Amino acid sequence: MERLRIGLIGWGTVGAALGELIATGPLPIDLVHLAVRDPAREREAALPEGVRLSPALAVVAADEIDAVVELAGGIDGPLDWARATLGRGRPFVTANKALLATHGDKLSRIAGSHRGAALLASASVGGGTPMIETVEHLAATGWIVRLRGLLNATTTFVLSAMAQGTAYAEAVAAAQRAGYAEADPSFDLEGCDAAQKLAILASVAWERWRPERDVERHGIVGITVERGRIIRLVAEADADGLRVRPMELLPGTALASASGVESVLEVEVRDAGTFRVSGPGAGGPVTAGAVYADLARLLRGELPILFRARRAAP
Repeated sequence: MERLRIGLIGWGTVGAALGELIATGPLPIDLVHLAVRDPAREREAALPEGVRLSPALAVVAADEIDAVVELAGGIDGPLDWARATLGRGRPFVTANKALLATHGDKLSRIAGSHRGAALLASASVGGGTPMIETVEHLAATGWIVRLRGLLNATTTFVLSAMAQGTAYAEAVAAAQRAGYAEADPSFDLEGCDAAQKLAILASVAWERWRPERDVERHGIVGITVERGRIIRLVAEADADGLRVRPMELLPGTALASASGVESVLEVEVRDAGTFRVSGPGAGGPVTAGAVYADLARLLRGELPILFRARRAAP
């Protein structure tokens, strides 16, 4: 493919950062259509010039695009857009972990049954850290025994601050001021964000559907941390199940050493040892970079599908 023409749904922090990458980056990508909820609303990042503004369903149906990128969030609308895009035999690129943790199996089946369709979601887990790609690679080369990691940057930031003597409420407020936590941070603090990401990674690792509802979840709301103790919200998956819970970690270990907004994933592979990937887990530019990397895969002619058919353990 010489050039990739995309329709983008959503112009928030990540969408605007992706628009900047498309405008200034090296890849031959054209932003042709854009859908936003309220075109008249004043934004920190101005809407791009020369791009056609259309309703989301019109973006999906446009003949002059090659792929759809969804960065709006939510489930109901994105589910309709994904179905329509994949049903037309087009790639659908998303950072929407809630959509994938709820309907990823269904969308993967649609993608697999339409020639030219693809489902890419590198940005849905780990921000700019290539966690899904790492798990895909290791699942193809060996049998994954366990996944274990810190998948939510907000809770790592809060717990790191608390270990230095900051009270829980002030640590949460500091995360909000830094832009790492939403005005209502409960989704992160109650472990929902980490649970959705774990469900996606586990589904990729074992090539069978592991929905969010199967995750045993305990958040950090109201937790106390004594100064110097290392507590982290750990996401873990193995043959016995999927769990998200606060745990005390030993100093010097990879998970214990993570602080700020760093995300870490450890993948234990039978007969091969433990592999590790880490990096920034939050922020518009790094997340947009993961979306941009997915677009690069499309330009290379790749048509990946996030979840594959179930295989049995060797």
